[in-house]
Amino acid sequence: MSAQHEAVRAYLALTGAGRPWRSAEALDRSIRRRRDRTLDRPKPSPGVAVTRTVHEGWPVVRLLPQRPSGTVVALHGGGYLFGPEAQHWTLWRTIAAASGRTVVVPLYDRAPEGVAAETVPHVAAIVRHLAAEGPTAMLGDSAGGGMALAAAQLLAVDGLRPPLLLSAPWLDGGVTEPWTSPRDPWLAAPGLRHAADLYRDDLPIDHPFVSPLLGDLRGLGAIVAASGTRDVLHRDTLRLEERCPSPVRVLVGDGLLHNWPLLPIPEARRAVRAFVDALR
Repeated sequence: MSAQHEAVRAYLALTGAGRPWRSAEALDRSIRRRRDRTLDRPKPSPGVAVTRTVHEGWPVVRLLPQRPSGTVVALHGGGYLFGPEAQHWTLWRTIAAASGRTVVVPLYDRAPEGVAAETVPHVAAIVRHLAAEGPTAMLGDSAGGGMALAAAQLLAVDGLRPPLLLSAPWLDGGVTEPWTSPRDPWLAAPGLRHAADLYRDDLPIDHPFVSPLLGDLRGLGAIVAASGTRDVLHRDTLRLEERCPSPVRVLVGDGLLHNWPLLPIPEARRAVRAFVDALR
């Protein structure tokens, strides 16, 4: 592991970044302090233009390379509760510039206002519209990875098979088989389960919109999934590889933290290269 990775791990421990996920009460306190999603927007960067539109009530940000060809729908993590962070925009700009694809970022309604029964079909509708115009893939991290897999199952019914690029995907809302060794300094099952309860609303926890790992995995496109062994969600990726009939390429980050492809560490370059290669 790099010195940069260990610095991130130390920073998480020092700042108590994992505290909100240790209990439902702590997570509720963080939800009350969260920022307005309309403030989520990328910084300008050379070679990648930024536009902002609205799709049926959702703000949608587009990162356009100089000669765009195809799209990637990017679904951010944050436990279905929080908006994208600076490292999300950094990754998405990199993907847009390196792949030549327009990265489309729906800023979906966050739980508890935004619920799975409405969110997943809305994502699928956006992808379906873009797929009619040209090659389309889906990129999702953490909760966004679960959302991508859930939407892909709806799209498979229509015969659409967008490639899936997943970073530390959360695929089992109930966290029924958490990865516990070594201890995750960031996420914890109690907070994740509470977040899933807020997101699922009236749906059962094993509904495919909330736990897509337990849904119908037939007919999906090829999948690239990156996951670290210091992530309570790591087993979700391993179970996906075991259960999915479609090709699943797993990039295991031995000893790496949750969502390591988004972190400012040299190890992330391997995942970014794999994602971009899958889009070419």
